[in-house]
Amino acid sequence: MPATVANAIKVLEERSGEDPALAEAVVFLAGEAEGPEDPFGRPAASVLGAATVVNERRQRERREEAASAALATPQVVDLLRSISDRKGVDRRRRRGQLLGWRAGARTLHPAWQFDARRGDTRTGLPAVLEALSEVTPDPQVADALMRAPREDLDGRTLADLLAAGQIETVLRLVRAAQDQS
Repeated sequence: MPATVANAIKVLEERSGEDPALAEAVVFLAGEAEGPEDPFGRPAASVLGAATVVNERRQRERREEAASAALATPQVVDLLRSISDRKGVDRRRRRGQLLGWRAGARTLHPAWQFDARRGDTRTGLPAVLEALSEVTPDPQVADALMRAPREDLDGRTLADLLAAGQIETVLRLVRAAQDQS
């Protein structure tokens, strides 16, 4: 769906109905359409509170989405034929051969790294992880980059391309992200 003002208003209307803090922030911003007297002044406490609530919700949703698309260490052990215990998974992660992050007491590993049919990681994964590490040291940001639908790929993701074996294209696009950061 193309980004238009009408679409943005529709999305804001739907989300603000579910989130009173968002509605308050939108009303404040609409009232400040011509800009505040002091653009560098501190916003009102109610606006800061609303922004905090909206930001916390977004962060929680992002964490939940990432966790739902990831495998815990025991699942990785079960999937990878070449690993027999969690220490093997930890070793691969420390060596940069697997992407993962701590989430409470668990370590999560994005599912796009694995080829369940082969019982192994995807072909080209080490090169992709090396390129991602040059873009960001944060594994969750790297995961988000790989899972983000891209307009230039007709809505597909870099993870989709990796699964299809288009390693050079993935590497080129990851490196392009580095150039933009």
